Formats: sequence, C-alpha cells, structure tokens
Amino acid sequence: MICCWEDRGQWLWRSGSWPPDSFRDGQPLQRDALADLLAELLLDSDVVGAQIELVLPIQGTHWRVLDGAAPELLIDSADLLAITTDLHWPLEAADSYAVITPCVDQTLLVGCPRSLLQAWIDVVEMADLPLRRVDWMVSSAQRGLMLEQQEWSGDIAWVFSDESSYRLVVIRAGIPELDCCIRLTNDEDLVLELRRRVAAWQDLSGSSRPLAWCLCLSEEVLTTLDVLIDPDRGETTVGVEGLWMPNAVTEDDEVQGLHLLERLALQGMREDLYQ
Repeated sequence: MICCWEDRGQWLWRSGSWPPDSFRDGQPLQRDALADLLAELLLDSDVVGAQIELVLPIQGTHWRVLDGAAPELLIDSADLLAITTDLHWPLEAADSYAVITPCVDQTLLVGCPRSLLQAWIDVVEMADLPLRRVDWMVSSAQRGLMLEQQEWSGDIAWVFSDESSYRLVVIRAGIPELDCCIRLTNDEDLVLELRRRVAAWQDLSGSSRPLAWCLCLSEEVLTTLDVLIDPDRGETTVGVEGLWMPNAVTEDDEVQGLHLLERLALQGMREDLYQ
C-alpha cells in the first residue's frame, strides 16, 4: 500500500505491507486487517484529517473508449452499460459500476464489479476515514503519462505488468486505442510479442507515426528488452528523468523507491486535485 499526501507544500509518501492472502483479483479479502493498516500508517505518519482518494488496483477493473459519445449526454452509467452491448468486457450491467470521463475528443468508460468497489469502500469506512474519490491505477497513470509527454506528438507504446500478465497500451493523440494482455511462459518471448502486436495495430490504423516506448517494468525484465526499440524506425523511449517524485518518509522507503507505474498514477491523481 502506498500513501501519498501534501504537507506544507511538500509531497510525501510512505508504504505498508499488506497481510498475506489479502486479495483475490483486486478484491479485498481481509477488510479489517487492511483498514487497520491504513489507519495505523496515517496515524504513525501524523496525517490528521485525511480525505482518501483511492486508486483501485489493476485487477478487476476495465475501460473502453466510446467513439462519438459525448460525456455530457451520458448521465446514468447503469443505463449506458445496459444499452451498450458491444463492450467486450466481463462486466454485467446489473452488477457493475461505471464512470464516464472525457478523453480528448472521445469518451472513456471505466467500470468494475459493484462488489469490488463496495469492498474497498468498506475498508476506508472501517478505517474511520472519509472517502472523497475513487480512481483506477491504469486510468490515473495514463493521465499522468499524458501530462509528462505533452510535447510528444507521436504514438506511445506503454508496457506494464500485473500479477499474471503483461499489458500493452498503445496511445495515439492522448487516446488509448489498443489495450491487450500478454501471457508468456518465457519472458524472452516478450520482445517478439510486443513487436507483433504493435505492427498489427499500425497496419490496422493505416498509418505509422513516430513511436515512443514507456516501459514500466522491473530491471530484471528490462534487461531482456535491449533489442525492442528500433532507432532506425525513429523509435525512442519516454524520458523519466524529470518525472515527478514525492519524498519518502522512511529510509526503507527511500531505498525501495516507487515503481514507475505508481509514480505516474500518483501524478495523475495529484494533478486532478488542482483542477
């Protein structure tokens, strides 16, 4: 668990370790223990009067870009789920919750099972904390990535991982146009799979713009991707040297650091506070 807050103009962060077997597919299984950890971590950090802005884990939540759907006309997300039959996601309208947000000139729909959302609401309530807003790790990190790359006019191939697979999200003009899961038995095949899927998307889109790779992966995996970026095609990598970074409260957290995906998600949430 990562907690991040502002104190007298300075952003700080601190981490805590979940109890074993705390989750299944992003769903909290030990709500009492998770609530205790959240409350104790904030109390130990002298954070008083916090209003929680929760970022849901990667698992269990889905998103879709809706072409031609104006967000101001989509008032009731339940009605939207009921009438939209071609989303190709494993969510049932009656048992799901969705939010609608603008995404450049398109509309982004983010949804999750009601049971998952309610479980996380229960955790925050059991910690005796007010819940101000809920977002999702991927959509928040995508906003953070777009904020960091406002000067880049080409496409972005964004790669990250969860517990069971790699994810490739291809972004064009700020819109996530491709999102696919890649499950491998051997990480050495990752370069081939990434290149194959990016090439297929470029063929389908009918154009090939300059491509920047954003690799939110462990150092161990990055060593297997040395041949991924092709400079002869004008490809490059997303620079992270100047990426916003809050200050760690403890020495252990300073040594551990934050993963790039976590930093992007926190950046996306932080910017929303000022809008």
